[in-house]
Amino acid sequence: MSSKIEITRICEFCKNEFTARTTKTLYCSLKCSSRAYKARVRQAKIDKSENQTKQVKNVNLEAIKAKDYIDVNLASNLLGISKRTIYRLIARGELDIAKFGRRTIIRRCDLDSFFSTPLDQALLRPVQEFPGIENCYNIMQIQQKFKISAGALYTLIQRHGLAKYSIGKFNYVAKRDIDIIFNAGDYEKD
Repeated sequence: MSSKIEITRICEFCKNEFTARTTKTLYCSLKCSSRAYKARVRQAKIDKSENQTKQVKNVNLEAIKAKDYIDVNLASNLLGISKRTIYRLIARGELDIAKFGRRTIIRRCDLDSFFSTPLDQALLRPVQEFPGIENCYNIMQIQQKFKISAGALYTLIQRHGLAKYSIGKFNYVAKRDIDIIFNAGDYEKD
């Protein structure tokens, strides 16, 4: 039995208008039908590949979450932030670390406790006022007076959390703070 129905439809693939002889016809031609089939197969392969990738990533995250100690690379993958950001947190003293040679290790409990503390407390550290240039040493003066290298000096400043003041191209540190660190003894007590 043949049908003499003529229905105006729009092709699902090329979006052109065509006359269909059945109510179930989706495509205007065999060419559009085969192209649509190939597109469906291609998309199914892409979706399958993406699902496999997500599963592998989730397995890796689960393995990372199970570890008590992780390195900076794993921490950056776990948190979804860059390694440089983690190193900045470490430099500011907001994350505790352990060093094994050149390798930096972070405890999971320290990483978890970092996010459990309110960020306002970490951001609201008291800011020391600039004491004036006459009450400060520049970096070169400190190096010459106490015979210390620039790297060691910056490490001490960072370790003790001393405020550095940049004026022009020079960095200054309060004389009182430096004298306390080097036990110079000639600082004034308030």
